[in-house]
Amino acid sequence: MTHDPLAEIDAIMAARAQRIGEATDRQVHDDESREAFLAGFVIASEQQIRPAMEAVVDRLRLRGGGGEVDSGHGGPGHPSDPRLTLWMSLDGEIEGHPRPDRQPYLQLDADSGLQTVHVTEGDMWQGHGGNHSGRVANWQLSEITSELVTAHLLAILGRAAAGAL
Repeated sequence: MTHDPLAEIDAIMAARAQRIGEATDRQVHDDESREAFLAGFVIASEQQIRPAMEAVVDRLRLRGGGGEVDSGHGGPGHPSDPRLTLWMSLDGEIEGHPRPDRQPYLQLDADSGLQTVHVTEGDMWQGHGGNHSGRVANWQLSEITSELVTAHLLAILGRAAAGAL
């Protein structure tokens, strides 16, 4: 029997094909997982987040304030990931483009890569008031309720109003 000096190439190529197949399977699983997360965020937005935000805007308007819910997309890391921001006003409607140093806000960014929702908030009012602007937490989709969103919004408004005096 003759020894084939190139037989090892067959083993190398078979192992490579197996690694490529496993990587492809992982990628497909990761893509499906990201898609499921984003679908879950859309459902949470429609059923929990947006209704809570709109209820706060409605009540603010009844009391002389205002606000707007802004739907958008994430930053450069995940530009297609959805974002939902509530900008609030303690005195009338927001004029011009809202800014974190002028209006209290709550921003929820879906991160499909990490499969979490980044919570960013600010409690400034017309350049005065609160002392916080930035990321404060990460939420899992399973924990998002309209009560949780409302509680965060009320805390932000309370800090903004107290600091604006």
